[in-house]
Amino acid sequence: MPPDLRDLVTHDHQVIAGLLAAVADTGRADRFPLAHRLLDALAAHTAAELQVVYPALRDIVPGGVDLANRGQSDHDALRPLLVALEQSHPEDSAFDGVVAGVAAAFEGHAPLVENELLPALGAVIGPSAMEELGGVYAAVQDNLPAGLQGLPGAAPGPKFTSG
Repeated sequence: MPPDLRDLVTHDHQVIAGLLAAVADTGRADRFPLAHRLLDALAAHTAAELQVVYPALRDIVPGGVDLANRGQSDHDALRPLLVALEQSHPEDSAFDGVVAGVAAAFEGHAPLVENELLPALGAVIGPSAMEELGGVYAAVQDNLPAGLQGLPGAAPGPKFTSG
């Protein structure tokens, strides 16, 4: 059985959490390349959620417009932090603050997606459709350019409306 959307998103969250912990470790000599791996992982994850998870919530789940807006606002808040991360270096005095900001934004976002958004979607569409969406999510990630170039648009995301 291929991984479903929930499995893939949860795995992304685990990878990102591990990278965040590694980048935050001031004793590591490889923080700069790890920060760019973190940036790539977050950008790909964000782009895939924006293109797969939120439209599905909005279009399929009763009350999904509000759920999609909550998730979207998390990503809108994360975008400037990712820009700051891309422009910083571990030797910069602001680097650790940027990493802490990214970590705080991510730690507030992951539980929302794992505990509310994906269960709401899964309850409506069922396991086989969650597998199909997992395939779409993985395909989106596989076909993105690295870094911030993978994020759709430079402006904050749309506010979804019903009807």
